[in-house]
Amino acid sequence: MLTPEQRTAIEGVLETILELKANSRGRTVAEPFLDLPDREAWKEYYLVIPHPRCLHGIKEGIGKGSYTTAQSVYDDLTLLFANALHFNEDGSGIAKDARTLKVRDIFTTAALPTAITDPFYLQTLFETTWAADPILQKLPPIFRDATPPPKPQPMEDIDSSPANTAAGGVGGAGGDTNWENMKPRDKQGDDIVRKVESQLPKWKGPSGEEGWITLEAKETNDPYTHYGEVLSKLKALKNSDGEGLPSEALTRIDENAVLPECSFTTPMSLALVENRVLLRGYPSPKDFDMDMMRLLEKGRRWFEPGSKDYGRILVLQRFYQGLTSSATARNLLSTTASAHYSSVPAGPGYAKPLHHAQDSGAGVTTYRIQNKDRTFIRNVWFKGVEYRMGDYVHLIHPDDPERPIIGQIFKCYVPDSGPVSHYVTVCWYFRPEQTFHSPQRAFWDQEVFKTGHFADHAVEDLIEKVACQFMTRHIRGRPKPPNWYINWPLYVCDSRYNDRDRVFVRIKNWASCIPDELRKGSGEGFYPIVMFEKTVMPRRVESPFIALSGGAKAVPTGPGGLVDEDEGRRKSKRTAATKVSSNGGAGETGTPAPSEAMVDIFAAVAGPSNAAASIAAIKGSGAAKALVDRSLTVAAGGRSMLGAEPMIEMLPEETARRFDRDPRTNEILWFTGPPIERVNPEAFNPRYSMAYLAFLAKKKAAVAVAAEDDEDMDEEEDDDEQERRDRANRRKRMRMLVEGEEVEKKWVAPPTLLDTLFTRGSASS
Repeated sequence: MLTPEQRTAIEGVLETILELKANSRGRTVAEPFLDLPDREAWKEYYLVIPHPRCLHGIKEGIGKGSYTTAQSVYDDLTLLFANALHFNEDGSGIAKDARTLKVRDIFTTAALPTAITDPFYLQTLFETTWAADPILQKLPPIFRDATPPPKPQPMEDIDSSPANTAAGGVGGAGGDTNWENMKPRDKQGDDIVRKVESQLPKWKGPSGEEGWITLEAKETNDPYTHYGEVLSKLKALKNSDGEGLPSEALTRIDENAVLPECSFTTPMSLALVENRVLLRGYPSPKDFDMDMMRLLEKGRRWFEPGSKDYGRILVLQRFYQGLTSSATARNLLSTTASAHYSSVPAGPGYAKPLHHAQDSGAGVTTYRIQNKDRTFIRNVWFKGVEYRMGDYVHLIHPDDPERPIIGQIFKCYVPDSGPVSHYVTVCWYFRPEQTFHSPQRAFWDQEVFKTGHFADHAVEDLIEKVACQFMTRHIRGRPKPPNWYINWPLYVCDSRYNDRDRVFVRIKNWASCIPDELRKGSGEGFYPIVMFEKTVMPRRVESPFIALSGGAKAVPTGPGGLVDEDEGRRKSKRTAATKVSSNGGAGETGTPAPSEAMVDIFAAVAGPSNAAASIAAIKGSGAAKALVDRSLTVAAGGRSMLGAEPMIEMLPEETARRFDRDPRTNEILWFTGPPIERVNPEAFNPRYSMAYLAFLAKKKAAVAVAAEDDEDMDEEEDDDEQERRDRANRRKRMRMLVEGEEVEKKWVAPPTLLDTLFTRGSASS
């Protein structure tokens, strides 16, 4: 809590800001900053500004005791003026007022404290006033959320190939920010990131007392026998192909090596654990379990993620966690061996939604969180670690253990029936190698994609906690503990991925990506961050399916793949294959030839020898004449002319939705001009005789005459003389047409007054 002296000093600073007048008329400079903008009238403000602040809100928070330190008040005041200068254009009234509140000579009564002399922070009037107070100027420099978010730029979507359409709360602005115009990562950016990360603490390992090894009654009498059996089963476990032992990876770890990514610094190896079991050196089952989890943690950090040995370590961990959990979890190990002991039969890219997989049996995920036959709980403890709603985690992948599933926990629950067990409902995030994308698409380093797949995992599937930042947060800072520690994996998310349509969509509303219960969190919002001095972009990486030269990088095998943008475009209706004949006989449908870009990709992925075969398979038997490649890639001079990261302007999602798609390729049927009107020969071939058409015209005229005769005569008397003459003329001509008389196109003298009176007399009689 604030001390009485600090509170009095802070209130004095606020009064100084509130009393500053703009001119002799008495307008208060701070007036635009008193209250937050209206949410309905200024919706875009809350998309661009992730942490809105106002003077009345800060003053109210001080009165309610919401601020525990003077530094937190200082941060909010700094953020208030930073938001104003960031959102409003230079030269606007509010921007001028914000600049007016900068340092003024009348307040420079003392030197600024060390904590706020950083040139990246605004030197505002309140800072000078703050520094002049002997109580407030001695604050130590700590983390502050005062740097404004990056200025949004007009956004053209990143990728909109037939299988890659990019379009587009929590975390700031979404799909309206043009990352391409931001400064790329450089050495200065690396230094800024390193400076912040060096101040963040490491994870010290599990600290809870719950979720550790479970011993049955007969095992408690001699736990060391059970420990030995567990180690024997681990060492005897075979790889999924039946050749080799995963435990061999543990023998390649240096016992005395100290890894900075680990939560401990003591020696650790499989042989060391076996010796301690033989010497009965574990006071409790928890101590044995903790040593085993440390050994597996060291294995995860020792081997490169994505390598074979890394996958073997994860399989060992999942098998070990099943052995040391409940009897139900142990019994399931014998039936889940083919899925690397995962509680779900298929993972990202392989699994199908439950309502789409009646025949295949691979139904795993849902598009909504299930709430039947389960009791939701606040959290789950497993191996001394607390897992709760909003946490990002690694889970064992049943199809590809080298690449664990990345997901966010949305619910923790216990089934209402059956043995007592704990589960987590997780939203899956896909890796780039689990998506279909064009070869030209570049990815952010450690980028993942949110999906609509929700899966129920047993807690034994959990590997470790990780962190995932939305792009607007990632470029501005790093997550604060306990959401992320420096020795945890960190991912970045910028888009959603629809694996059904193979479409990427830029995320615009970040609040929709997290559990409902977390959308109205604390003042710092979901996943608060330690700010960088300025915006730092992550690095760009190419598709994982494009091998580096010299075979330095293995091409992954998985559910994703490359989609040729040019090839898909030629399959649309406007460039359909023409019918040609290879032998002068009946025509056959021509097969389009692969574009230059796809030929290069086949050569890189499949190798020179297999590339020819792959390309030949696309071309077909060669009997049909190939179409001319009219793709943009070829028009630009070939793939090499586009550079490593070509700039491609694509259709926004709102525009793309208004166009039809090719049912085979899911390609947008996009044309560069309006359709050409063709002359229809059938339009000049009459379907009816002239006599019948004349009969229809007479019938229509007769109906019109009858309608005229039925009009009220009172209306005729109200008309002027000219209107009556016109009506009479029109009736006469229609009667003549009905009776078949020829109507000459000549001028007829208007009727005289006597004629008119005669006509009225005849009508009245």
